[in-house]
Amino acid sequence: MDLKLKSSFTSKIPNYFTFTSNVTTSHEKKDDGLVADTKKRTFDPKLNFLQAYPKSVWFIICNEFCERFSYYGLRTVLVLYLTSILQYDADKATIIYHMTVFLAYFSPLFGAILSDSYLGKFKTILYLSIVYAIGNLVVTGASMASCFSLLNQRNLALLGLILISIGTGGIKPCVSSFGGDQFVLPAQEIYLQKFFSIFYFSINAGALISTSITPELRKDVQCFGRDSCYPLAFGLPAVLMVVSTIVFISGKRLYKIKKPESNVIVMASKCIYSALKNKIKLASDSSKKDNWLDYADSNIYSESEIADVRSALNVIYLFIPFPFFWALFDQQGSRWTLQATLMNGRFDFLKWTMKPDQMQVVNPLLVLFFIPLFETAVYPLLKKIGIRKPLQKITLGGVLAAIAFVCSAILQFNIIGGTTEISTGESRLIIFNGFNCNVKMNSTQLPILDVIKPLDMIDIKYELASNEKVIPVNFTFDKSCSSKNLPETFSGEVVVTEEKESLYFLSSTGDKIELKRINKDHNMSKRKNGNPIINVLYSENLSNKVVTLHNIESKSSHVDITLTSFTEVKELPYGKYEVFLEGQRLPTDVYLLPSSVNTLIIEQNSTNVSDNLVVLEEGNYIHILWQLPQIILMSAAEIMFSITGLEFSFTQAPVSMKSLLAAVNLLTVSLGNLIVVFVSEVRFFENQAHEYLLFAGLMICDMVVFAFMGLKYKYKTFSSESVADDAPREENKQC
Repeated sequence: MDLKLKSSFTSKIPNYFTFTSNVTTSHEKKDDGLVADTKKRTFDPKLNFLQAYPKSVWFIICNEFCERFSYYGLRTVLVLYLTSILQYDADKATIIYHMTVFLAYFSPLFGAILSDSYLGKFKTILYLSIVYAIGNLVVTGASMASCFSLLNQRNLALLGLILISIGTGGIKPCVSSFGGDQFVLPAQEIYLQKFFSIFYFSINAGALISTSITPELRKDVQCFGRDSCYPLAFGLPAVLMVVSTIVFISGKRLYKIKKPESNVIVMASKCIYSALKNKIKLASDSSKKDNWLDYADSNIYSESEIADVRSALNVIYLFIPFPFFWALFDQQGSRWTLQATLMNGRFDFLKWTMKPDQMQVVNPLLVLFFIPLFETAVYPLLKKIGIRKPLQKITLGGVLAAIAFVCSAILQFNIIGGTTEISTGESRLIIFNGFNCNVKMNSTQLPILDVIKPLDMIDIKYELASNEKVIPVNFTFDKSCSSKNLPETFSGEVVVTEEKESLYFLSSTGDKIELKRINKDHNMSKRKNGNPIINVLYSENLSNKVVTLHNIESKSSHVDITLTSFTEVKELPYGKYEVFLEGQRLPTDVYLLPSSVNTLIIEQNSTNVSDNLVVLEEGNYIHILWQLPQIILMSAAEIMFSITGLEFSFTQAPVSMKSLLAAVNLLTVSLGNLIVVFVSEVRFFENQAHEYLLFAGLMICDMVVFAFMGLKYKYKTFSSESVADDAPREENKQC
């Protein structure tokens, strides 16, 4: 969630970046409870809170509520839209999701520069809100454009997501600081503190409501011939963003609008560039300075500006490990949501099914509960065992995030279930019976003499003395097979390979019996994303016919399988399916569990069609509430890492450098999402659980490095009375 701050802390952190507000002059309006006086500003005690509060602020708070509703409403259902409607696989959907978040947290840098150096806050918010609203409308239009080709739908949706990311990121550094500009300081300082509490409450309120509502609109409403309604799930946030823009414009006559001034981010960047350039030029100079920043051009940058940049860089150095935390945290909306799609969200006593994307609402609810709990109970307990400094809390928060991912890996292992292990020196042989009668199988070289049931399989583990072996097998057909004009016996050969499985299909072609290898070139292993897979085996007289699987829960969801190959493998959402052959309903419904490997065997004789589902590897259907442990741990990690990190960067930065620190802090979020994109693109593991463990291990290593980096850091105290007095006072305290 976006800066879900405790009330006591919001009074210290007025915005993403900083703002300044001058005392009013004698010619300013005598509203907002101020008594006109050029020397001193006081409040009329007869005015109540609402009368004394700047009226313009309510337009800004309403704007923020609508904007956050729009952003989190779209983000909540985005990854499911990418997989179910735009048909991206889980990895591609994860990449697109995190690239969207990356851009949303990278563009604040440009938004801050645009606002402070060129357009000013009001125009920046207005113009980028229009871009934002257009992006929402484009995504909504893409979800409605079922008449377009899939490629065009994808391109349209990606264009909308880019516009949304630029819009939300660009206004991010401006809205709260623009609200702060509406107050006269120090006269209205008490109201300023209340404003930021209300402001951050509006952020959480908008996010909570949208996170709850949009999944319901997505799933429980049907539109445009689909069993879901993404146009409505995206359309409501789009409407809220249009309303947000209109509300913001409506308050223009009440706003105090400041002209843009120099941007501290630009100044700091130029100062660093000047220092590096001069240091390289003077590399051969015998006179060396104490710090490389001292090489900055003294005619342009004052000693206090150079000292401020130096102090800011000391804090930014500690930000280096931060992206790894955000790489874990932001997967709640991607990988963890995809994990939830494999779980049972049904609450029978409520007669209601929790949607996978609705699990995201648990995090903000827990954060609001945890903030006072940590202040009153957890932090005092940690203080007793020596964990009291911000960097210590941040380290512990990172460790909790790693543990959360260990929990998600354990859960993923349970969802996927066991996979038949083939040990060294062993092989696995599976033979499917394509006849609707019993077939007895035996071999002089296999420890088996058993009957393969009609349209079923036999599963044999065989110890090998060599890497590969050809084994003769014999089959004896039951008398019930006599009507099929089959010979009484059949002999064939199978090839078994060490540490691999060999799958064969016993069937007939005309009046001949065949034993065919069916998995030589195809992957029949469990899928990384946990979706079930199915292939179809069929008698020769069904070639080129079409088998259709209809999802019983959503009749509009179906998949067609053309019977042109024994080895065609389909990946489907879990659930119960009706099976049709050329429009004719087959007798057996198939129930595909998450992460299962299934084979559907179909036989047609002169009188009827028979079918049977054979499960090679089973999965588990676990209740969605088993995600709570990892979400609880991640929410606790957010309290200790994110909020403490904000407090640390704010208190350890000089007044003039707070905007730079806030911008870099947001940049670490974008870099964290790039890490997820890289891992998803490379696809290190077949099992998603192993990827979760990789992130957990990286996070632990990251926090070990961070702890060592923090050992040398000395906490500073800055005077907030004036910018001129911002020289840091180092305390003899270490992490």
